Amino acid sequence: MVHIFIINPFAGHQTFADNLRARLSTYEHLDYFVFNTRYEGYEAELVKKIQSVFEGEKLRFYCCGGSGTMRHMLSGFDDLSDVEIAFYPCGLTNDFLKVFGKSEEKFHNIDELINGDVIDIDYIKTEHGVALNTLSTGLDSNCQTKMNEFRVLRFVGDMLPYMLAVVYSLFVSKTREYEIKLDNDTHSGYFSEIYFGNGHVLGGNIFFADNACATDGLGITRIATVKQRGFPLAMILLNLMNKKFAKVSKKMIFGLSKTIEIKRTDGKPFTINQDGELIHGVTSCKGRIVKQGLHFVVPKGVRL
Repeated sequence: MVHIFIINPFAGHQTFADNLRARLSTYEHLDYFVFNTRYEGYEAELVKKIQSVFEGEKLRFYCCGGSGTMRHMLSGFDDLSDVEIAFYPCGLTNDFLKVFGKSEEKFHNIDELINGDVIDIDYIKTEHGVALNTLSTGLDSNCQTKMNEFRVLRFVGDMLPYMLAVVYSLFVSKTREYEIKLDNDTHSGYFSEIYFGNGHVLGGNIFFADNACATDGLGITRIATVKQRGFPLAMILLNLMNKKFAKVSKKMIFGLSKTIEIKRTDGKPFTINQDGELIHGVTSCKGRIVKQGLHFVVPKGVRL
């Protein structure tokens, strides 16, 4: 087997890439190659080139970065059924790994992954690429968009762009009218947040369920039906952060489904968020859970 390490040198601590290379050099019999990403989305290009060079070889790809790095890497495969994927996290949240509970910490040990087991898990497939954790739009995509716009203010403090983006999204941005199809059920109305997840956490601390099963072929759906922004939406957000799901039960549609289709009622484009990566100008988004379609590497003995 050939071990392919794709490193995002801009994710996590500045010395992450150098430390990983130094650790890999201590393996005497590991057949491996290391590639650094150069810019956003370069992971998909790397995957295609690597598969062409190593055609016929059994490959294990290691995503050495955050959730966005993983999404870009997964989207580079035409067929995920014949490769193994490992997640060596160094992003800010690494949300999907929270489905493993306390065992999440073991993924931070590269030795555990190199000598790990392979389990088959679900992933989300859309016409806009692959997501491992979430497909969403609304409050979170507005917040992410504004945070990117306010990034120039980081010289004042790293948290300022984030705080300004949250305030803007809660109190200024407008709620849009959507038509959403979950399997064979259709919901129409003004929705503040639309979440379809293989995992159960978004942004590190926004919980959409107590836990998620990433092998059952079903996605968790939560849709906020509160039209007005401001404090009503802020309270929903706060209750989700504290896992007080009973308090939002009358203000959110909750369920499990294999597929989701989202479009604005007025037909105008909108922005979707896939694993923390924004895709702008979308007029329709169809997502489906691919049941146990990903050969995922876990530390030895770790299971969902």
